[in-house]
Amino acid sequence: MAQDLGTIRKQKGMSISQLASKSGISIAKLVEYEKGTSEIPSADLVRLAKTLYVNVWDINRSSTPLSPPPAPEKKGRPKEPPAEKKPRPQSPPARESQIEHLLMLAARLGVDRVALEEEVGKPLKDLTQKEARTWNGKLSRRWAEQKTARKRGYLPESVDSFELVYLLEQQNAGALLQFTLFDGQTFEGTVVGFGPYQITIREPGGDEVTLNKLAIAYYRKAGGEE
Repeated sequence: MAQDLGTIRKQKGMSISQLASKSGISIAKLVEYEKGTSEIPSADLVRLAKTLYVNVWDINRSSTPLSPPPAPEKKGRPKEPPAEKKPRPQSPPARESQIEHLLMLAARLGVDRVALEEEVGKPLKDLTQKEARTWNGKLSRRWAEQKTARKRGYLPESVDSFELVYLLEQQNAGALLQFTLFDGQTFEGTVVGFGPYQITIREPGGDEVTLNKLAIAYYRKAGGEE
């Protein structure tokens, strides 16, 4: 689950001046990012993730704005009854594709369905879409951490960083991308999440599809160039 920059910095026991010194980003900019008055651009997001030893997707691009202090209550003024809280809308049941993706990640980690359900705390069929997204993210990060020592020889690290920034920009812009696989299949959709080995897109009809990066021949903006 992504967290605000200030929260991660404090968890790492780092002062804002230390973060500025190590990342090369000014203290003034870091204050804006942490207060939520300025969104973190992709380039700074990558630098902050490297400095804090976290993944880029662990940092919220826009921190939650700090709430102003409450105004002092005037004496003699009757207190208004608290507003009735509206119940939060419940997340719908998890889609079959989400459960299949969970089981695939668990299998790669050597975890069977029974052990996974024990870790999750409930049968997979009872998960909501929100819970399934959360657990897919956790297992994806766990899988990526196990593979950090293994680099792809055919793709330099600089190209991986470029792809990371590009996908973040397209995800935030909600751009429609077209993916062509080596077997000739094509898919169109907006990026909803990605990791070192997969890209998950939401198709125009609303379905989510997870594509294996090794199966992708190329991708580009729909109607544009690669």
